[in-house]
Amino acid sequence: MLASNSLFPVKGTSLSQIIIEKAIDNAFERCLKNKKGDTIVKKESPESLVKSTLKHLKERSDPILSPYFLSQLEVEDIFELDAVSYEMQRHRMTIGIFYQYLILELMRNSWPVFDASREGDIVADIETPGYSPGLRIYMSVKKSKDTVGGQDVGGVIRRLESEAKAEKNLNRPYLCVIGIATPSKGKLRGYDDRTIRATNTGGTYSLNCEFWGPGFIFPYITGKNPLEIYTKSINRVSDYLPFMTISFKKECSVLLKQELNKLGLITLQNRIDITKFLNFIIE
Repeated sequence: MLASNSLFPVKGTSLSQIIIEKAIDNAFERCLKNKKGDTIVKKESPESLVKSTLKHLKERSDPILSPYFLSQLEVEDIFELDAVSYEMQRHRMTIGIFYQYLILELMRNSWPVFDASREGDIVADIETPGYSPGLRIYMSVKKSKDTVGGQDVGGVIRRLESEAKAEKNLNRPYLCVIGIATPSKGKLRGYDDRTIRATNTGGTYSLNCEFWGPGFIFPYITGKNPLEIYTKSINRVSDYLPFMTISFKKECSVLLKQELNKLGLITLQNRIDITKFLNFIIE
């Protein structure tokens, strides 16, 4: 019951490299701004990173598992295991927002497109060959299919459809879309990457809401394979989401050991003292 394939042909003329790179830069810049539109500047130094790591160790450690785990490590390895993974977690959250803006910026080069009232939502009037006046798309962009699962699926679909039905100036048929920006389960599908989500009982959440995967979205709006978009984004990501914990890893490992030693948490065997660390996190 998908909409006809003829409504969504592969883009005839691919977007140029300059346009795609500009869209990528715009998306990165937007995902690094706060709600006031100001760019979030994080001036991180080895000292600030170590201070942050000590805060994580104290406030986020489990009183049973963490002392045991840390006592198995050389003290010099603690910074890398804690701080790098924490920074990766922060970057994962940011990159999820990046995908939302990326698809928005890329679509703007083809159709009248604008941000909806909710973050990650896009409204676009797309042209449909042989079918006038075209379709209005109400889209919610998600980083991965796992981002919207279970009970969330029905909620997102109902919200999109309620927005479409509440539009007083709608002068064309509409289609609700949940756009998925990355491959699901490590598999990138082809241009047929469009589905309608079924419920646990075998029915459908809505016949007017499709899931568009990256195998379809990127060729449809850019004329390019998703791998080309991902590759160009990789080439730009270091300018916006650098891993400072890796850049300063050696300096921070030394500084963290010094701080842990001042707190009296290190044994003569260069390990974390389990009892003292437990007291450190609960005192």
